[in-house]
Amino acid sequence: MLIAPSYRAPLFALLLSGGLLIGAWVSQYGFGYQPCTMCYWQRHIHKAVVIVAVLALIMARMGLPLHKALTLLLVFLLLGSAGLAFYHAGVEFKWWDGPKTCSGGSGALPDFSGGDPFANLDKKIMPPSCSDAVWVFLGLSMATWNALLSLGGAVVTAVLGFRHAKR
Repeated sequence: MLIAPSYRAPLFALLLSGGLLIGAWVSQYGFGYQPCTMCYWQRHIHKAVVIVAVLALIMARMGLPLHKALTLLLVFLLLGSAGLAFYHAGVEFKWWDGPKTCSGGSGALPDFSGGDPFANLDKKIMPPSCSDAVWVFLGLSMATWNALLSLGGAVVTAVLGFRHAKR
């Protein structure tokens, strides 16, 4: 069964960003890799992609032409994700400094194993530093992979969303 052309771009963007979000959550909650501040910023963009993609699919299903504008918005969101992720990768590779909010701490949570569960509640929990890559595969950090996948996703979304428009 073929997917209608108006569904291809938003469906691809939904699967890409949804998959990247699930991967981030699995790495955090399944493997214990705590995200830094910039990691959270990147997740917010992917959440926006998921929401816009679902809206575009609904618009396409209803036959409303607005789904084209939403497809363009998806491309821009994915380019924004790629740009932010590339900036984050540059911070990790020490090419430039990150924002002051990314200085981070140990990434470890306070010790709640003692007898008094309220003893640590007033302590500040610092996320890991944005300049420390917590996971590397093939020499590339999670931020670098996000940059590459988001950039590729923007190109594929644009091709899928606007290729058939010329016919």
